[in-house]
Amino acid sequence: MIIDELRDFDFCFNLAKEISVSNDSEKLIDVIENWNYVHPEVRSVFLSLIEGFGFYPYLNDGVELDLATLIRREYHKSQFVNKQGNSIVFHYEQKVLEEKINKKQNLVVSAPTSFGKSLLIEEFVARRKYENILIIQPTLALIDETRRKLSHYSDYYNIVVNTHQEIGEKNLFILTSERVLDILPNIDDIDLFIIDEFYKIANNKKDDRVSHLNIAFYKILKFKPQLLFLTPLVDNISEDFIRKYDIQFYRTDYSLVNQKAKQISYESEDEKEEKLFQLLNDLSEPTIVYVRSPKRSENLAKKYIEQFSLEEKKKFPVFEWIDENVSSDWILKKFLENGIGLHNGQYPRHIVNSQLDYFNSGDLKIIFATTSLIEGVNSIAKNVVIYDMLKGTHKITYFDFNNIKGRAGRMMKYYTGNIFYFDNPPERKDEFIDIPVVDQDHNLQSEILLNIDENDLKQSKLEDFQKLVEGVPEDLIEIFKNNYYDVEKQKSLFNYLISNGEQLDVLNWSTPMPDYDVLSETFRIINEGLIGKGGAVHRYTAKKCQQIINNNLSNAIQTELQYLYNKKRDFHKEREELLNEAISNIFSFIKNQAKYEIPKVLSILQSIVNYIQNSDSADYSLFIAKLEHEGVDENLSVLLDFGVPSSALRKIRIPRDVETIDYVKENLELLSNRLLNYEIAKLSQI
Repeated sequence: MIIDELRDFDFCFNLAKEISVSNDSEKLIDVIENWNYVHPEVRSVFLSLIEGFGFYPYLNDGVELDLATLIRREYHKSQFVNKQGNSIVFHYEQKVLEEKINKKQNLVVSAPTSFGKSLLIEEFVARRKYENILIIQPTLALIDETRRKLSHYSDYYNIVVNTHQEIGEKNLFILTSERVLDILPNIDDIDLFIIDEFYKIANNKKDDRVSHLNIAFYKILKFKPQLLFLTPLVDNISEDFIRKYDIQFYRTDYSLVNQKAKQISYESEDEKEEKLFQLLNDLSEPTIVYVRSPKRSENLAKKYIEQFSLEEKKKFPVFEWIDENVSSDWILKKFLENGIGLHNGQYPRHIVNSQLDYFNSGDLKIIFATTSLIEGVNSIAKNVVIYDMLKGTHKITYFDFNNIKGRAGRMMKYYTGNIFYFDNPPERKDEFIDIPVVDQDHNLQSEILLNIDENDLKQSKLEDFQKLVEGVPEDLIEIFKNNYYDVEKQKSLFNYLISNGEQLDVLNWSTPMPDYDVLSETFRIINEGLIGKGGAVHRYTAKKCQQIINNNLSNAIQTELQYLYNKKRDFHKEREELLNEAISNIFSFIKNQAKYEIPKVLSILQSIVNYIQNSDSADYSLFIAKLEHEGVDENLSVLLDFGVPSSALRKIRIPRDVETIDYVKENLELLSNRLLNYEIAKLSQI
């Protein structure tokens, strides 16, 4: 839209008529974006249109409104949520949903990224009418983001993000499904149950934690709470689920943000790169570039700064942490110096959060991102460039494509988001969410099946259930059930241990922290008996685990670097390349193996070993806790979920009998004498 045209009365008046007749919200948003240039005598007409479209957040206090409009805007204001002293104003469809939720309607809401679904969550937390609210988020990063948004309700709710926290009278639980299953035995009731990114419950989304979410979902619904499930755009949902739980499926494309897409043609990969770099150099507003893999993002970012390196290098607080704990030669530092971030889900959460903070404040111009972008993290971007139509080696779905481009634009900040893409987008197809624990089709995972009460099983699954438990003692079934893991693999481990009884002795650790040989042998047994793979990987796994617990991060990285050097010496890779690979490997190991997979399989092994021996002689709990928390003391581990680096928590000590968060807040100055400035800043944010 040409600004000079907006200054013309006739153009404005005719444009208003056109918008009214065609119901063109995109053109109206263009007008709102350029409001200062709109002819003054036509503004009242556009204000009527803004109200007619339900865009009440855009009717701000700086605009002259008639009495009737003021009353209607007041009706759309939240009575409970405000920012900087001003009440939040709902748009029309947010208000519709707010009223439905207020009337105790169970809802699945399918809406665009820019819809403002998180405001609905905050509205019902802010009302303080529920005793216990449970919010399930798919990742720890989203837990931390949600906690930050809702932290100012801690005067009423005890906010629980970690299984080690105490449960109070009134609780706001913000947890992953895995943590829900751990803490559930201690929860007496849930009034309001919210699942964000609800699509992850579906088998057709191929998420590796579908089982945990389905089982947690099934167990929580026994409390009969009010339900609010939120998802990006899907077209349909399980009919059985809707009927069984009296759910209303509410789908909308409503948005207060425009998105304008442009395809960029190219003849070769070299030309594709060249056009990407030129585009990034031309764009002045914050830009996210989606690529298929972390390695791809590193390579492209490296090539870009070779051409467009900043003369005056940027400096960020995170640099001192990188220098002390990782390496001053880490390529991420070089990227950040040139105004470029990498959104890699394998990085420590404080690094991801810091980069997003720098990006949202305008200090970083570009972020290269992978599928971790899809998880719904908060970013403020004018532009999204979809460089690859792949996720790893597979084509992205239309659902993923929509999610990625949904990051372009931001209400009240960037009224129009620009999307640039190089390859043809996926073919449009209806998106459907199945609910495995309800639908119970042929793809139902054995661990879900085992956790469904027999009276809730469909007739077609009763036979499968009987086969699953046939010949298995009831008390062992209960163990399998509570492990939330593939039942056939658990049976395999049980049979392996029965057949190799001489190996049980090594599994009764004589100390809570085993030596290398014991730990290595334990992992070998897990690999062979449970996972079904051999080889010598157990030895290096044991070594890395001990380093994570006992040594600092830089030592683990140097060991990995030496391992890669020895393994790949014939490839003649440069040291910088090997170093960056080592760093990536260690971060990936910490996030995926140390914090999730290894604790899970160790817990399973412990339960089955103790069953066979009819004792509690196998106890891996301290080792598991240390591994999950990167060697941090248990009483400080909750702060890891607040985005505090483990390096900081290793340096401080607090009394055992105090409330961790309150103590740290009150004694921050006392605790800070050994900390980096960056670490102090992260602690102060809790």
